[in-house]
Amino acid sequence: DFLDGFWARNRGGMSKSSPVVNLSEDIFAGYNVRLREEASPHIDALEFEKGREATFNAASNFFSKISGGSISVIRSRDNHLLCERIGIMHSLSFYFSSVAFYVSNLLIDWTIQLYVIVFILFNLAGLGPGKLSALGSTFSTEWIVAMGLVTLVPQLCELVLEFGAVHAVKQAIGGILASTFFFIFQNKNIAEAMKEGTKTGIAKYFFTGRPSANQHQTW
Repeated sequence: DFLDGFWARNRGGMSKSSPVVNLSEDIFAGYNVRLREEASPHIDALEFEKGREATFNAASNFFSKISGGSISVIRSRDNHLLCERIGIMHSLSFYFSSVAFYVSNLLIDWTIQLYVIVFILFNLAGLGPGKLSALGSTFSTEWIVAMGLVTLVPQLCELVLEFGAVHAVKQAIGGILASTFFFIFQNKNIAEAMKEGTKTGIAKYFFTGRPSANQHQTW
């Protein structure tokens, strides 16, 4: 991330947009710009072999770092002030584009635990899926499997558009097992990082193999 030092120092300084103070320094830099009613251009520069978080371990470190940082974002004064000013419709868009992915993974982790505990209690009480179905309970339906398959639909549609229906179905079905294990691991990884950040108030930095190309030199 590149910032104009002269411009920033005349608009509140660089303290909040420093990784020493906030792990998600780029987000707080954007908050500062928005709260001051300023505008900043967003430019994506695509670089060959830049995306190195595609492996299992690299993705785990990256998600842990960003998940912990998202807790600091949620608890920040900047976030509170921004949500008060932008209205309900912009707040929904703001939530979706900032911390929604990590919060939803935390909620998934909690609800799966609750789901398992409820069925354990049902079995201890002698209420199996058959009896629950006879009682007309919605618990007789395996909702996790149904919703898990629904989340496959957007990817399947994208593959159909890019490669055709036959290739899309083969790739989607062939990747279900590996994707399931990957999602379960990363879901627990994100949830635990957010829980740790909530309890300690500290977001840990994890080295993800992307060293800074520029070094900051003192006077």
